[in-house]
Amino acid sequence: MKKLLLILFFAVTAIFAQPERKPDRGIGFIRYQKLFPTVQVLPKAGTEVTLSYLYRIPYDFLVFERDAGTFKASARMLVEVYKDDELVRRDIQDKKLSVNDFNLTQSRSLAVEGVIKFDLDADDYVIMGEFSDLQSEQLIRLAPVNIDGVEYKETGIYNPVVIKLDQSNCNGKKLPLIINYGGSIPFNSQDYQLVIPVSDTTAETISVELVNNDGNQIIKTISEAYVTGISMMECDSKLFINTNDDNQTTKNFILRDFSQILNEGLLLTNVTVGTDGESREFPLSVKWVNKPLSLRNAEFAIEMLQFIEEENVVANLLDVDSDEYPKALHNYWKKYDPTPDTEYNELMEEYYSRIDYAAMEFRGITKNNGLSTDRGKVYIRYGQPDSIERSSNDLGYVVETWTYSSPNQKFVFVDQQGTGNFILISG
Repeated sequence: MKKLLLILFFAVTAIFAQPERKPDRGIGFIRYQKLFPTVQVLPKAGTEVTLSYLYRIPYDFLVFERDAGTFKASARMLVEVYKDDELVRRDIQDKKLSVNDFNLTQSRSLAVEGVIKFDLDADDYVIMGEFSDLQSEQLIRLAPVNIDGVEYKETGIYNPVVIKLDQSNCNGKKLPLIINYGGSIPFNSQDYQLVIPVSDTTAETISVELVNNDGNQIIKTISEAYVTGISMMECDSKLFINTNDDNQTTKNFILRDFSQILNEGLLLTNVTVGTDGESREFPLSVKWVNKPLSLRNAEFAIEMLQFIEEENVVANLLDVDSDEYPKALHNYWKKYDPTPDTEYNELMEEYYSRIDYAAMEFRGITKNNGLSTDRGKVYIRYGQPDSIERSSNDLGYVVETWTYSSPNQKFVFVDQQGTGNFILISG
């Protein structure tokens, strides 16, 4: 019965995850990884390099103000380059955006992206970024990025860039779309690629060794490449790799078919030109962007299985050493993984996104969270209803009716105390 319930429960595919809580508003200085800054180094002629500071500002991190029928936000990114503690260069970009739907202002997937570039002699630099929300005057100083420009020039091997080839379109022109999460590869169901530029345009192949934090190792010899000078460019608030004749010509190798078998965590990436040429290691990572909060602690995540599993099943999962909880949780969900050849489990993500949503949305006035409420329990099992209707009964109580088409279900809740704690009376 429980297995059948699990299958029915996942038949509803709408995914709702409560946005992460925003930092306290006001002026302050903090490091905040959500903005995902990264610096891409590319060679120019002679001894110069181009430092491209890539940034990404999610909509739910901005303060929107209503203006007639629209919602507007504005932000500023200040980037400074230091050498030996002395300021070398500075640049500022302002961003303004407007949306018509309030729900978009809470989106974690939509973002404003940009790039600020500096042409400098190859040397050691520290790049500092500072984000300002111009509506709230919140100021956030991002983590510094250290660059060894000489090493890039000497090895001729430049940062791998995470891209998506099948979604790359800028004004009708097909370009590699940069997946801009601080150089990290997103942990999800999609397939990503890497572009790896090298200065030696005569190299026929490069060897790439990837070592995941779980010990998983991938070794590939790559010959697919295109030869041109490249640069980072912005197009419609997204970032792309574009050709650039002003930059030194590089051979840009493309690594495919690897990201879906990676797990979360560190990804050491070693690139070797040819069979015994220059070699360089890059510490990349695989990041579960917007990972459900309820999934970030394995013990708690196991406890949350109580809504779809028998009590003894949950107890057995918890009856192991605490350091084995992540493995026990992984093994449990692997049985229901719709894509078992990949590491990402869509059903697990769906379930814990529902946990997050139910905890916040259905808590009412008197509840610490909504997990113990009737609406919360129904939502966790069946997901977002196809329709929600509100009315009043003969006693003046608010009645909420949830209707699902697949499976065919109807649930009726009543708020008998006016506190937002709806009791299930039918369904």
